[in-house]
Amino acid sequence: MAILLNLIALLSPFILAMGLGIKFFKISKMPLNIRWEIYPLPSLRGENCKGSYMEDVDWIKKKHGKKLFIEFIEPFKEIFFLHRVKKFNLYGIWSWSMALHWGVWLLFLWNILILMAFVFNSIELSNFIFLPYLSYFLGIMGTVGLILKRINNKELKLYTSGIEYFNLIFLFVIFISGLLMIYRENSILEALLYVESVLSFNLSISEFHPFTLIHFLLFEIFLIYIPFSKFFHGPVKFFTFHKILWDDYYQKKDSSEEKKILQQLNYKVKWVGPHILPEQTWLENAKNTNLHEK
Repeated sequence: MAILLNLIALLSPFILAMGLGIKFFKISKMPLNIRWEIYPLPSLRGENCKGSYMEDVDWIKKKHGKKLFIEFIEPFKEIFFLHRVKKFNLYGIWSWSMALHWGVWLLFLWNILILMAFVFNSIELSNFIFLPYLSYFLGIMGTVGLILKRINNKELKLYTSGIEYFNLIFLFVIFISGLLMIYRENSILEALLYVESVLSFNLSISEFHPFTLIHFLLFEIFLIYIPFSKFFHGPVKFFTFHKILWDDYYQKKDSSEEKKILQQLNYKVKWVGPHILPEQTWLENAKNTNLHEK
């Protein structure tokens, strides 16, 4: 049993990294998505630019640069402050969702600090003891609040699948186990000893309190679960923002994008509708002007 726990602890971050890498690679190879081209974009090319640069006279002759720094800052505003949830969500989940997300961010930060304290032996973890408490309290509040919201709101309940409840309960159990662990005396010392035992592949179950073992095991399972679950929605925002919302680069002849578009136009349509020619290509459907004859 101790060997299995040790293996899970050692492999979980590598499985997380490998899973994220494979997911990113697969998404990057997917067919091109339809660009939204909603203006103004965050990467405005001039102080007075409110629309597309293609609205300018002789735009093709001009240099079209992007303020990439702004494009990278904008997704972080969404990831850490959920400003679109606050602005557009109709069900009042922003405060609970913020609590849950910050509980998760602080949970990662706390575990990173534990690892750094062991590796460098120069970080006094007792100075940061507020971090796990804040993480666990925020996480518990957020998960409970979101579960109650989804249960009690009839409309929101329709959009909530079983896996949504499972994910929230899973996180709730992680936060509860963490609170039970950190509340105990000498919990920080035990956490450092756990890291040392794992890295030396000498984990002994009898040396640790069950709360410590359970919490770390749940967190490690969480790391493994992330790339294969809805928790992956955070990293995938890169594609949503940069490749769908904000990509307005003009098409060049014989470019890789043009080749992808031509390839996709020859895909056969596999679904049926009053405006669709089934088993014909997308290009043939786009050229079809006799919809009234169907």
